[in-house]
Amino acid sequence: MEILVVDDSETVRIRLKAFLEESGYTVSEANSGVMALEVLTKKKEIDLIITDLNMPEMDGLQLIEEARKLEKFTYTPIIVCTTEVTDSYKERARELGVRAWIKKPLDLSKMLAVLKRVLSGP
Repeated sequence: MEILVVDDSETVRIRLKAFLEESGYTVSEANSGVMALEVLTKKKEIDLIITDLNMPEMDGLQLIEEARKLEKFTYTPIIVCTTEVTDSYKERARELGVRAWIKKPLDLSKMLAVLKRVLSGP
């Protein structure tokens, strides 16, 4: 199972990648929404996307909108992992089919529980 981690913070990406790989997942990473779209267009399959919201060039919501336009990622589960708590962001994310919202700083045990719930289906 392959997960794409998208965050402009190298520290967050390193921490999440190490945790996810220790949990048995394969991980691709991107430091921006633009880079994430490049990864998505090259990969045949990504089973889950974990993305930050606040990133330069293309924010997480824009990334999700663009990813949903790619036929193979129309229904890919997405988790937002961010410092944002604004209801308008959460509402837009729900409209785009985001399955979970995790507030930073990361609690890795909580992340694993959310991953299992999201990957088990709708």
